[in-house]
Amino acid sequence: MDDREEKAKQIVRSIRALEGVLKTSPDVKQRERVKKDLKSLRDKLKELYPDVDLDELIEAILTDDLTVTPTGRSELEALEYVKNVEIEKISNFKDDNEINIAASILKHFSEKIWGIIADQYTKLDYSNSLERDALYRKLDECQRALKIFQQTVDDIEKASTSTHVSQLNLMRMRQGRLFLMDLFSFFKDVNDFITKILADTEFGGTMVLNADDKITYAKYDMYKTFEGLTVKEALRYIKGFVQEVLQIIKVPDKTKF
Repeated sequence: MDDREEKAKQIVRSIRALEGVLKTSPDVKQRERVKKDLKSLRDKLKELYPDVDLDELIEAILTDDLTVTPTGRSELEALEYVKNVEIEKISNFKDDNEINIAASILKHFSEKIWGIIADQYTKLDYSNSLERDALYRKLDECQRALKIFQQTVDDIEKASTSTHVSQLNLMRMRQGRLFLMDLFSFFKDVNDFITKILADTEFGGTMVLNADDKITYAKYDMYKTFEGLTVKEALRYIKGFVQEVLQIIKVPDKTKF
């Protein structure tokens, strides 16, 4: 993509956000400011593409840039474990499709898988219990990073000036990359942890104190992913799931920060 195309996309993103403000704002003065900003943005777009119908150009860019590619399902369907993840739309920006996939994986893992590692189901020795607690904290950090990203996406829709929209877009891209990095780091640590305790269990070790116990969920548990399996079997599933996730999540280039 050349500089002109990138500038045009930034302008159209700002136009889209301001048009939303124009439709919903009851403030007359704000609406007047927004109209002026919209005219200025359209003039800038016309300078970039003087021989093109502006409305057709804007529609073409919106169609290409601001619609989410279906769901990324094709990338997941060939995998054994992650294919069951339901992909949700976190952001409408096309370049956030990877965020949508990663956020959906995080939700699925948090709600349906990770709970089995809790002391209620998996009894660990003291040192590994501490390591498990550290992983819970890292999971919380990932969820906070995602919430910050989502808030910025919401703020873009409410922004009233093109300058603010541009600033928020830069924040969105940076926050998205940080979220992906945090999530990859978390799953890498989970993989190392599960691999270690599972290997110990396979050879009769004592890191997992109840490896052969059958899992029985409480009545109030919404998801019963591992009902009837042994703790060891559940750990094997987690390992398979996490290793597939590490194939999917791509660590962003730090030089782009």
